[in-house]
Order: sequence, then structure tokens, then C-alpha cells
Amino acid sequence: MTDRSNKVGAGFIVFKKDTVELSEPLILALVREDGQFDIPKGEIDDGESTIAAAKRECFEECSLMIDDDEIMFDSFVHGRLTTYCAATNKLPIVTKNPHTGILEHTGFKWVGKEEFCNNCLSYLAPAAHYFYSECIKYYNH
Repeated sequence: MTDRSNKVGAGFIVFKKDTVELSEPLILALVREDGQFDIPKGEIDDGESTIAAAKRECFEECSLMIDDDEIMFDSFVHGRLTTYCAATNKLPIVTKNPHTGILEHTGFKWVGKEEFCNNCLSYLAPAAHYFYSECIKYYNH
């Protein structure tokens, strides 16, 4: 059995682009079987950069290819998770993990920050708060 406590990961907080520009950012919430919200994220493979891992996980978990011009701000590190932020109008499609064949999420929703943070895995809330406030500052300067 693998000891996951020492693993480092990377992922994306994904905003719906047209809502970010209106200063009402909606976050992509991947819905787990237990109803909690998640983001596209996962373990970093040996020799893989954090941004490459985040992009790979985003594609594997919800079919979103994040382009460099969709990435916003610097990364946010909390514990062993490096989180990036992107804004896109692409439509996510939740799929089975191509390596394990497991469906890790039952669907997705676009939600506001409060709904996301009230229903997400607790260690994801700091990144959501950080990137949400960065979006608000950037678009309301």
C-alpha cells in the first residue's frame, strides 16, 4: 500500500471566464460521490513539474485542456498541494481516470465562492479564497 501522506500534488481552481470578467466569479466544483466539492488535482509524477501535473490532472478528471493564456496569477501552496488558477469558458466533461478506470467524481457544478467553500474538502478552501480575492482585485482595480 502506498503512503499518501508524503505525496505532493497539484491542481487547478477553475473559474468560468465570463463570470470572472463580470466580477461574479463562479468556480468549477467537481462533485464527489459523498456530495463534497473537489477540484481537478492529483499527485505529481516523478520528474513532472507542478504546472504540468495540474494541467494533466485537469484533463484527466474533467477533460479540460488548460491553455497557458487561461492561467491567472502565481501558484498558491497550502500544505502539500500547489494550486493554480485558470479562467475558461470550455465545457468540462467528467470522465473516468484513464489509468485506474475509476470515476472519481459524479459530475460538476459552477458555484460561487461561499457555496464552494461551505461544501469543499477543507484543505481546498484557502486556495479558493485566495484566487477569488485575486480575481476581484484584478477586475476591480
